[in-house]
Amino acid sequence: MGSDTGEARLLRRNAALLPSTAISDLKSAVKCQVVVKGEAPEDIYRAAIHRFNNAVVEEAEIVVFCQSEADVAAVLKYAQTWKLDFTIACGGHSYYGASSTKSLVLDLSKMNKVTIDKDTMTITAQGGCRAIDLETPLQVEGLSVVMGAANDTGIGGLTLGGGSGFLSGQHGLVIDNLVAAKVVIANGDALVCSETENQDLFWGIRGGGSNFGVVIEFTYRIHEQGDVFFGPLVFTPDKIEPVLGLLTNLQAIVDEAGGRLAIFVALGKGPGMPSAHPIILIFYDGTEEEARKLTASIWDLEPIVSMAKMQPYADITKPSDLTNGPPSHQYYAPSNALMYTPPDTEVIQTLINDFDAFMTKYGAAVAPSKIAMELRSYKKSSSVSPTATALAARRPAVMTVVEAQFDNSVDAELMRQEVSAMISKVREATRKEGLTKGGAEFLNANIAEKNEKVQNMFGENLPRLREVKRKYDPDFIFDKWYPIPPA
Repeated sequence: MGSDTGEARLLRRNAALLPSTAISDLKSAVKCQVVVKGEAPEDIYRAAIHRFNNAVVEEAEIVVFCQSEADVAAVLKYAQTWKLDFTIACGGHSYYGASSTKSLVLDLSKMNKVTIDKDTMTITAQGGCRAIDLETPLQVEGLSVVMGAANDTGIGGLTLGGGSGFLSGQHGLVIDNLVAAKVVIANGDALVCSETENQDLFWGIRGGGSNFGVVIEFTYRIHEQGDVFFGPLVFTPDKIEPVLGLLTNLQAIVDEAGGRLAIFVALGKGPGMPSAHPIILIFYDGTEEEARKLTASIWDLEPIVSMAKMQPYADITKPSDLTNGPPSHQYYAPSNALMYTPPDTEVIQTLINDFDAFMTKYGAAVAPSKIAMELRSYKKSSSVSPTATALAARRPAVMTVVEAQFDNSVDAELMRQEVSAMISKVREATRKEGLTKGGAEFLNANIAEKNEKVQNMFGENLPRLREVKRKYDPDFIFDKWYPIPPA
């Protein structure tokens, strides 16, 4: 890793080079694996920097796989001593690359222990866990926890960004089920925060991301859980208009189902299809008979393929070829807009037309790309005030996502520009609608672009967040996830 001058390649925040002796200092300061570029075997190094989204992988100079609170504190001290740019990694599932850097990565993935307490109906998980680490043991006990739609997602980024999933209609967002957390802040102190302890920090991490420290432990409420009815229905392109015609009625049905029903309407361009076509994913926490009765209008459109069936809850969040696409197309450029309910079908039709043109223009290179709209009940999550936690985006909405999924034959930045151009029309229409409804422009941070405005993420909560930032991170060392400058 050294150079002819005895200095490492690792750039510090002041553009100075890190002395090569400093690497030895780091290894002495921690009791865990330290992977150094150019020193570690290539396969180990590549595994250390691997991310869900190949489009955002950066070649870090150092990856530290922390295994304890002391390791985390030591890395934070080291980064500040040498003025190193660094980032935090948990599951590596950030779409826009928040867990990647060319400098130093503080990786929590080895901290993955969980403890279930059935007496208090809580589960405590270390900060490096993925959703699967919680969902699998809970399933055995007939229990569940609110997580996202994919069990390979790290719980850290998911939770700190707010987090929603199939169970949010019944139990609220991930942060609404967070009971407590342990956070290592910039000065190395480990603070427990909850509604009764370090309340300002607890408020800030629930939607404010990794702006305040490294969360090394989460405690969540858990819930009794039975089997669910779940799976996709595939329709031909001629069913786009009838599907759009159902959206308002389907949202009403979802709202009346007590949070147990969620419907996801996607549009893609599958093999053999001449143009974009609908795929409807049904989730129902109940019996198949009840699910089919509630969604009868969807079945009346005669899907050409149905894979919906009763199954254990923990099985529905497992990655599959259907959701992940081929190994050659693991490059992503997504963005989203939170449309008002009911959604404006004219705006959606314009988006579909743009998406169809995008698919035709780039062909096989972007084959797994999709548009998706989430219809779920917001009764539970919107009952929480937008100022009760750092997450301001709580109004009832139809989250609309455009996701370009592509291979390495096309430029990632070009794909981001294409997606931004498509979703910007939806956002502008939503902004104008908000002027008459008194709303604001909010986004889902976990499926957003890298260049989003912090004001749009946090809205009226930003001034308070800046005060919390000044208290816990006055030197602004946590600056990778929609960075909030100290007040």
